[in-house]
Amino acid sequence: MLTALSELITEVAPWLAPWLAPLAVIAYVAINPEKAEKITGWLLSPFNFGIKKLRQRSIRSSIQGNINDFARSINRQFKGVMPYNLRLRFVQSVDRAELSPDKRMVIVRVRDTLQDDRNLVNAMMSFCSIGVVPQARRFLSQPMNAAINITMTRKLLNDLKHYSALQYLYDEVVEGADDWDIDPQAELCRMFDALDENGLFTRVVLEEMRDFGARIASQYPQPGHELEAEQFVQYVHEVVTRPQGQYLSKIGHSGSYMAIAFVLVGSPDTMAAGGETPYLDHIGILRALGYQKAYLAARGGPPG
Repeated sequence: MLTALSELITEVAPWLAPWLAPLAVIAYVAINPEKAEKITGWLLSPFNFGIKKLRQRSIRSSIQGNINDFARSINRQFKGVMPYNLRLRFVQSVDRAELSPDKRMVIVRVRDTLQDDRNLVNAMMSFCSIGVVPQARRFLSQPMNAAINITMTRKLLNDLKHYSALQYLYDEVVEGADDWDIDPQAELCRMFDALDENGLFTRVVLEEMRDFGARIASQYPQPGHELEAEQFVQYVHEVVTRPQGQYLSKIGHSGSYMAIAFVLVGSPDTMAAGGETPYLDHIGILRALGYQKAYLAARGGPPG
């Protein structure tokens, strides 16, 4: 049996060998379509200043690949936070985004500005309006929705180290708005920045927003929904910005649809002196009060 199998492999190998490389490429593209788009954009980049169709094809492939790769990475860690892929189309009319009929991707239509920075920023901002925590968007205020879009776009550009696009985002999209310094959107952006620096924006805020939206999906949006989301963000922000050793103003956030709290872990000396008992007792109190979830958090570490 082994001898016959060995002879068959020997006979087939010369015929199969020329097909191995193409088959490997096809398999890679099927498994990693966003990687293939990035490679296509790179291969076509010499035509960026040439024929319009080729240039747009190059830019479109690059933007789709970068954004889809980023979205897949986020969604792999935090399921449901960025569940869609992007399909980009250049149009002559206004920028807009919509969910495809099969609800598997976000179709983004943007005007070609002939500048890569603007094309990338405009595409990502439009994509985020539908592609980030879509379950919750209709229950959030306009300033919070805008702040989420800006924060996620900033995260993408930082991930790509695309600093010229990041400068365009700040100069034209963020600080270019009227009354930026007193705008509620600006305050939320600053809060989200602080949360992101401490690892709580995606891991806690967006995940809780995802669950919040799913929990009330059948309801019609009400002002109370927006208020609860804002109070939740304010509570998490207080956790991050409280001075060392200062107690929080409230034990947790307990709303109609979200009830979470943080259990703040002390220094190694404090833990060595008191052990785990005080923390377990505190978690027991939170459970008795009806809190749905408790995060363990310490200075300098992500929440557990």
